[in-house]
Amino acid sequence: MDEIITIKGLDDFDEVEIKKIKEITTAGNEKIQRDVKGFLVIMAKKHEKDGNRAKYTFQGKINSPAAIINVSSTDWDLEKALHKLISKIQSSAQNKFRK
Repeated sequence: MDEIITIKGLDDFDEVEIKKIKEITTAGNEKIQRDVKGFLVIMAKKHEKDGNRAKYTFQGKINSPAAIINVSSTDWDLEKALHKLISKIQSSAQNKFRK
């Protein structure tokens, strides 16, 4: 299975965050590819706030011959925001191709 994952907007993230993003995205893409075959494009954005916390927004898009799926997720926790995105993509794919 030839997987293609594109992650845009990683300039604002540090090395540890980039590593986590790539790990979670790779594992999530394996699950997504079971439901729909296509190219995964993720746009990441880190909203800096005054203080110790940052808000994370991820927008995901699957381009496949059968359908195009767009979802987004926002959270204060990096891992939680990415897992929400992967879950929403899976759910949308299952709903589109439910028989």
